[in-house]
Amino acid sequence: MATVPHHAPAPPACRPPSPGRRRRRRLTVNERRSGFDRRRNVYRSPLAAALEAMVLRLRDDHRLLADLLILVNVLSALDLFITLNVLRLGAVELNPVMAYLLALGPVPATVAKVGLVLAATTGLWLLRRHRAALTTTLGLLIAYVTLVSLELAGVVRLLA
Repeated sequence: MATVPHHAPAPPACRPPSPGRRRRRRLTVNERRSGFDRRRNVYRSPLAAALEAMVLRLRDDHRLLADLLILVNVLSALDLFITLNVLRLGAVELNPVMAYLLALGPVPATVAKVGLVLAATTGLWLLRRHRAALTTTLGLLIAYVTLVSLELAGVVRLLA
């Protein structure tokens, strides 16, 4: 009869977790990319090159970004002020959400508008290392400058 040599069991490849050891679970996504890829060719048009220069300037100068976000909030408040005064002169609100809030009164409309824009600009500040947040900041600034300019032109036309 042949005997098989008896070997001791091999130790496990990794140590089993002890009962006192806790496993740390993280619910955050560790995204390291911020959208500023050096291999990206953004100089296809003069507009893309200008946008790239502005976004890079905002990325490097946090003070300028903070100033632009404050300017967005000021333009939003100016938009609300102009809207409330023009509505008293007989104009009609075209935004259905703001029309509903203004029907409730100026206080709910003010709280909603200021709160929403403040939350949006705070989110953009917290995400300032990402290209999309900086591009959105520029787009929001351009939108509010355009809106306030059109409203002021409408006020001049309404008063003339």
